[in-house]
Amino acid sequence: MVSGPRVWKKLLYLDQPFPDNYTPVSFLDQLKRNTTVSKYSFRKLYNDFSLVALYASLLLLVNLNFSGIYSGYWQAYVSMAFGTTMAGVGLMALPTILNSPDAGENVKSNTVILLLLLLLSPVLRSLTKSTSSDSIWALSSVLTCLNVLCHDYALETSQSYRAVISTNLSFTNGIVLASRLQSSMDAFVFLVFSTEVCILFPMFDLRLREKSYTAHNTVMFFVYGIVGSVIYVIHGAWFSLVYFSGVVFVSLCLPWYFMSLQRYKNELQGPWDTAKPKINTTS
Repeated sequence: MVSGPRVWKKLLYLDQPFPDNYTPVSFLDQLKRNTTVSKYSFRKLYNDFSLVALYASLLLLVNLNFSGIYSGYWQAYVSMAFGTTMAGVGLMALPTILNSPDAGENVKSNTVILLLLLLLSPVLRSLTKSTSSDSIWALSSVLTCLNVLCHDYALETSQSYRAVISTNLSFTNGIVLASRLQSSMDAFVFLVFSTEVCILFPMFDLRLREKSYTAHNTVMFFVYGIVGSVIYVIHGAWFSLVYFSGVVFVSLCLPWYFMSLQRYKNELQGPWDTAKPKINTTS
């Protein structure tokens, strides 16, 4: 009996009369291109990248507030009063925050933290007395950059706010800067403002995005305007222009560049790629 031509099989444990580098004719027919690649819209990318610009602006606002207090442009209580007023307006405008399941826990924990800051502010103010100012500025810059990198921007609106690393970095940066202020009350007031801007505001914005992205964008542009105005008061129009240019670059240019890279995606999946096991869960 004469056997027909041997057919190559994709089984490594079989002894087949084919060379090791043999490629069957049907190999190219089984190739698939970009089956797992996600397509992004510009609006989606803008919403994602604008969160980076917004959080970086909040951190910059805290540092600018310290610069204004330290240089004598305004008193510490002025910025805290403004921040507290805006926080009250936000809570009244978005009552769902107060009705959230973890609202009571957040209020209690933040109240305890503020009381501890009030008690420890004399110690915090003298914490870095033996450290030079240049070292403080450098440490604050490093903490701010790390904060921008470590913040959880991918947090979904349906999840609870648990940005542990960025929260700790915000507290640390606030304590480091507060140690350079003139009085213990100034240090406490500055830490309250830092808590409102870098910790409470991201929690508020997360719930705001869940309710209305239009309201989120309105508040975001309001923050941009405040930061740009403070930069103009302290450093002048040139630095204010640089700030707004940076916001435009992060919010618009980076999403556009990211979208332009999508045409270079060329992910091929063939018959030799890692197989995904199908587990039969039925008994």
